[in-house]
Amino acid sequence: MSVKVWLTVFGIVALLLVGGAAFYCFTGWQKYSQAIGGWESRVATIESLERRVPYPKEENAEALQSKVEDYEAAVGDLFQGLDQFQKPLNTTLPNTEFQQLVKTKVGAFREFARDEGFVLGQDMEFQLGFDIYSDSLPSPELVPMLDYELQAIDHLLRSLASAGADELLLFERDPIPGEPGGAREEDAGVVHKYPVRMRFRSTNNAFQSFINEIANDEEYFYIVRVLKVKNDTQEGPPKGDGEAVVSSAPRLVNPDTQERAGPDRLAEWGWPGVSENELIEAAEAEGFILANEDATVLMGQEKLTVFMVVDIARFLDPEGEGDKDGDDDEENS
Repeated sequence: MSVKVWLTVFGIVALLLVGGAAFYCFTGWQKYSQAIGGWESRVATIESLERRVPYPKEENAEALQSKVEDYEAAVGDLFQGLDQFQKPLNTTLPNTEFQQLVKTKVGAFREFARDEGFVLGQDMEFQLGFDIYSDSLPSPELVPMLDYELQAIDHLLRSLASAGADELLLFERDPIPGEPGGAREEDAGVVHKYPVRMRFRSTNNAFQSFINEIANDEEYFYIVRVLKVKNDTQEGPPKGDGEAVVSSAPRLVNPDTQERAGPDRLAEWGWPGVSENELIEAAEAEGFILANEDATVLMGQEKLTVFMVVDIARFLDPEGEGDKDGDDDEENS
C-alpha cells in the first residue's frame, strides 16, 4: 500500500474517532448539566422551606388547641359522672388489720346469709375470695385496692342474698396486679377491672331482681362479662291427652316441676266423682295448685342455675397518670 493511500485511510479513521468522542462528550455534558440543575433546584427549595414559618399556621394551631381542650373537658365530665360509682381508697389501712378485716367480713356475711335463707355450698371454702390471706399478709401497697375489692364483693353478695337467691355454689376472685398470678399493671389500661366468678341457684324472679340491682347500683360499678343460665326444667310439662276427664277438670299444676295433673292423678283424687273443691283440696295436699291463668304452664316458677363473671370496675383519674387515690398512697408510703 502506498503512503498516500495509508494516510488517507488513517485520516478517515481518526476523523470518525474524534467525531464519536465529541458526540459522547456532548451527550454526557447535557446529562451533567441537567443533574446539576436539579440539585441546585432542590437546594433552593430546601433553603426556601427553612426560611418559611412552620406549618400549621397560628390560627390552625389555635383551632387544634381548642379541640383538645374541649376533648379534655368532656373526658373530665365523663370521669366525674363515673366517679360516683366508686368509693375512695382507704390508704391508711395496715396490712395486719386487713387480714382481720377479712375474717370479720366473712363472719358477718355468713350471719347475714343465714338470716336471708341464703345457703353457702357445703363443698366450698367461703372466704369472700380472699382465702390466700387467711394465713398470710398482703403487701402493704396492695391493701388499698384489696380493701376496695373486699367491700365491693361483700356488697355484691349481699345484693344476691337479698334478692332471694337460694344457694351459692361457687365463688372465686381473680388475683389483682401485684398478687401471685395477677395481670401486670401496664396491662390494666385506663379502666381497672377486677373479675369475680360465681355460680348460684335461684328462682327466675330472684335472678332478675339481682341483675336489676347490680345494673343500677349506686355504690359500685359492676359489669357482667359472662352470663350462663341453665333451667333445671329442661322439658316442658306433658300435654293433655284430650280425654274428657282432663278437659272437664280444673287446671292443676305443680309449680316446682311444672307437671300438669293427668288422668291418673285426677282419678287418684276421685275425679269426676268428687266436687271441684274436694279435688283442689286433694291436689294441694300433694303440691298441686289451681292454675287460674289460661295456660297449662306457670312461667317463672322453675329453678335456675346461674354462672356469672362480674367485673368490679374502677376508673382512673384523667388528670393524673394513675388512680387518684393510688397516687396519694404512693406519696404517703
